Amino acid sequence: MSDWEPDLYDRFRRYRAEPVEHILARLDLMENDRVADLGCGPGNNTLELATRVPHGSTHGIDLSPAMIEAAEKKRALCRNDVRKRVSFEVGDISRLYERNRWSVIFSNAALQWLQDHRAVLTRWFNALEPGGRMVVQMPANEIETAKVTLGKMASEASWAARLGGVKEPFHHVGMPDEYQRLLSEIGFVRCDCYYLTFHHPMKSPAEVVEWYRATGLRPFLDALATEYRAEFLDDLRVRLEHAYGTSGPITFDFRRLFIWARKPSS
Repeated sequence: MSDWEPDLYDRFRRYRAEPVEHILARLDLMENDRVADLGCGPGNNTLELATRVPHGSTHGIDLSPAMIEAAEKKRALCRNDVRKRVSFEVGDISRLYERNRWSVIFSNAALQWLQDHRAVLTRWFNALEPGGRMVVQMPANEIETAKVTLGKMASEASWAARLGGVKEPFHHVGMPDEYQRLLSEIGFVRCDCYYLTFHHPMKSPAEVVEWYRATGLRPFLDALATEYRAEFLDDLRVRLEHAYGTSGPITFDFRRLFIWARKPSS
């Protein structure tokens, strides 16, 4: 899959920030916390977290070199006292083999891209110091109109042949009670898993296409020959206008799954 486009991802930065604001309103950070931002993207959250741990540090990890490059550019513009407490690296967050290093693991909209959540969350558990906290947010929007429409469209014979059978590479995102059990089995305590739906005003279904073009549409567009990409996007836009019943303003409802847990202190 091609690398991410940070500018395109940031186009809906205000809406993408809403689940993070929900997290930050509840996350009880201490001044000296060592925070790992797993799947940090362009670094917005990593830098914000750094301002909240004035005697601690934040470290962002992402598999995308383009995202880390964008994050480093933002870091360079920060005040010196913030900049020196923030670091970034290109890395695979599913292969976190450190032990007892972080007091907080924060992961926003990244775990859904990974396979075998039990194995990944076990590694994250081990990477936390005793008493460490973890908060994870994942899209869980598979029943929303745009996602359903995209899935049906991509499976139709005419597009399936051009796509070569490519499907969105999100892996199974379970229900809250599934993660509640899984976390307890791994060893986490004080687990709290729940859905929360955010309501994003959009000017038109075409804006929903743009939203997904930065994330969920990437594997489809990568799979298509260049001459078919504009047609694919236009076909999706027309179908969404029909599905939403308008070519004008809509409310784009986006459900997300939040996971909170702690590693026992002893």
